[in-house]
Parts: sequence; C-alpha cells; structure tokens
Amino acid sequence: MAKVMPVKTKSSTDLSIVIPAYREAHRIGPTLDALSRYLDANKFFKNKLVEIIVVIADADDKTLQIVQSKKKHFNTLIIIQPGKRVGKGRDVRAGMLGANGNKVVYMDADLATPLYHLEQFYNACHNGADIVAGVRKLAKHHKNMVRRSISILGNILFRIAGGVWIADSQCGFKMFNRLATQLCFSKQTILGWGFDMEVLVIAKANGLKIKTIPIDDWVSKPGSSFTDNLFSVIARSLKDLAVILYKRLTKSYVQ
Repeated sequence: MAKVMPVKTKSSTDLSIVIPAYREAHRIGPTLDALSRYLDANKFFKNKLVEIIVVIADADDKTLQIVQSKKKHFNTLIIIQPGKRVGKGRDVRAGMLGANGNKVVYMDADLATPLYHLEQFYNACHNGADIVAGVRKLAKHHKNMVRRSISILGNILFRIAGGVWIADSQCGFKMFNRLATQLCFSKQTILGWGFDMEVLVIAKANGLKIKTIPIDDWVSKPGSSFTDNLFSVIARSLKDLAVILYKRLTKSYVQ
C-alpha cells in the first residue's frame, strides 16, 4: 500500500487540471484547444496560475505528439508518461500526485462535462469543501435500459459498501483541495475504473467534507467509456467494491 505523503506547502499554482489520455488521439487536440480558449476568455481564471497535466499511458497512436504540439497554447502544460497501460485509476493518481495546484481537478478527455463548471467547482472548493464531486442524472443520460439499471444498482451497492451517500460516484469530474489530493490519492489502491469510488471512501473515512454539484448538461460521448465487455465490467466493479468494504471495515483508509 502506498504511504500517505506529507502535504506540500501552499503553492503559487492556483489550479491543476489533470486529464488522463490513453489512446485519445482522435479528440485530445480539440479538447486542449477548447480548454485554452476557455482559460484565455474567462475573467475568473485570467489572473490565476493554471497548469494542465496530461497523463499518457503507452499506446500506438499519436496522443503524445498531439499533446506536445499544444504546449505553446498554455503557460504550463506537463506531460506524465506512467508506462504501459494499467488502468484509468493509475493514470489519474499519477497526475493528481504530480500536481502543484492548491486545487486539483481531474476531468475526462472527451469534455463530457462543459468547461464552465470549472469556475463553479473552484468556488465551492474555495468556500470550504475539501472535495467537489459532479453528479449526473443517470436515468436521464443512460438511454440503454441495461446500462441504466447497472449504474443505478452499482451506486446503491457503493453506498452500502462504502458508506458514502452520493447518487453518482463515478462522474469523471471531481475537484480536490491540496490536503484532500495528497491524502486520498496517496492511499488509493484501485488502479482501474473503481478508483472514483475508493477516493470518496478514503475522504469520508478521514472526515473530509464532500460537496456534490449536479451536472445536468453532462453529455455522453461516443466511445468515451463502457466499451469493455459488460460482464467483465460488472465482475471488476464487484471486486473493487469488495476491496473497498474490506479496507473500510479494517480502517485501512484512516490516516
């Protein structure tokens, strides 16, 4: 298990934006362009120091080259290459623990959550929340009945196993203050899709304040997620929940 890291002192970087980008050559360019335009035009972030961190696991596409070509559009764009593909959780953890910001957000490369929510989440975090988590309306966004049922059931099981009463644990848009970033991601052990659930349980176990904000305009993008075999996804999720329940009951998550 990873050891809890000491919290870094206050940084001059106001916000770090972490984007995991495994095989995202088809959309990472437009995403970074949109992010650059947003930060340049937004009065709120105009006078703030923002760094972009893109985490790129080894792949046979052009994701790395495309991201490198976009560096000129940002004051700070950091590329982290953690090695061969392990899982989204590993990549997000690498980005979060490598971030310098006093607030750190991770978001998906597909811009399923509109960028204007960054200011909304920043303010909520600034006003006392340790973690701000986006929450989607699963029944609205999952048109497929099977997927919708699995998502709803999965969140119910998460509430039972994790003890965190949140309607949507796996929206890929969450912001953490500096303390929460260091604590949650240094104790994270799940390296796949279930990492979202685990970091929330770690936060709850350590008494951190979690605020949820509805993302009513979240848009499901083709090919963004849930492309694996349905039964393998269910099996991995149940395994992750079992790990979370065990660690929660044995107080392994408590600092």
